[in-house]
Amino acid sequence: MARERGYQRHPRFTRRLEVTFISGGLSYKGILSNLSANGLFIRTNRGFAPGTEVEIQLMMPGDKISSIKGIVRRTVKAPVTPAKNGMGIELITRDEAYVNLVMTSLQEQGIDTKELPIPESVTDFQIIACSGCGIKNKVSLEKLSREPKCGRCGTLLITDMP
Repeated sequence: MARERGYQRHPRFTRRLEVTFISGGLSYKGILSNLSANGLFIRTNRGFAPGTEVEIQLMMPGDKISSIKGIVRRTVKAPVTPAKNGMGIELITRDEAYVNLVMTSLQEQGIDTKELPIPESVTDFQIIACSGCGIKNKVSLEKLSREPKCGRCGTLLITDMP
């Protein structure tokens, strides 16, 4: 079922699929809870810290595997209701199998997919912590030479680029 939230730019829907997620040599399993064209939520007790880049393998219907990458945007660890634990992931790459799953699922929900652009995969970016407020900013490499500013406070981001 598609969920409407004010802060989400892409329609979400529930899908339960087995997931393996990997970062820094650590590999864990979880259950995909919901997804959209731009992100997903993995139910797990082994959530990574926000800002961590993860490789994700989804066990798709028909025994296919979708390999995607993302960045952890939020981690939920609630000792009272561990069934709600997990990670919200913003996708930075998505393969054809994932895009097809999203489009098919949205069409099944009666959502017109003609008006929904699937975001382009962004593989070349740098995470830069703001010296003013400390927030981490994702900046594409092509914009590094244009004096990027923090999305929260507007401070000029200091880059390692000459």
